[in-house]
Amino acid sequence: MLADDLHTEICDFAALQWPEEACGLLVADQLNPNRILRVVFAKNISEHPQTTFEIDPQTLINTHRSARERGELVVGCFHSHPNGKALPSPKDCERADEDGFLWLVIATAHSGALASGMYRAIHRHQDQEETQGAVARYFRKCKLVSDAS
Repeated sequence: MLADDLHTEICDFAALQWPEEACGLLVADQLNPNRILRVVFAKNISEHPQTTFEIDPQTLINTHRSARERGELVVGCFHSHPNGKALPSPKDCERADEDGFLWLVIATAHSGALASGMYRAIHRHQDQEETQGAVARYFRKCKLVSDAS
């Protein structure tokens, strides 16, 4: 669940960052991790901000610390795709290190935010000897439910 006003804030932030990728974190209550309470906007420190994102490490540290203090969890991230596609990229899949982590992708273009999609990172451990315990990663599309609060 994501309140309409938070979703709008994220989309507006992403639109303002175009043609670069915007990014940030999604924070939820520990007791209800499927309801996003707040977002934390971050600086994209990637060397190639038009094609990838990297959340500022100090923002990550500060957000995790404040979430712990407030009884919250960092449950996901958001970023924009200036190419106008609201789908996770192969690079996103490579970087989806945390099983169950939410990824909100906002499609942007010169005209603003076009669409969004919420995805959950899924890891499947492969037990076959030839894969040496490798982890297959993919995204499962989630239904983004408006939260009126």
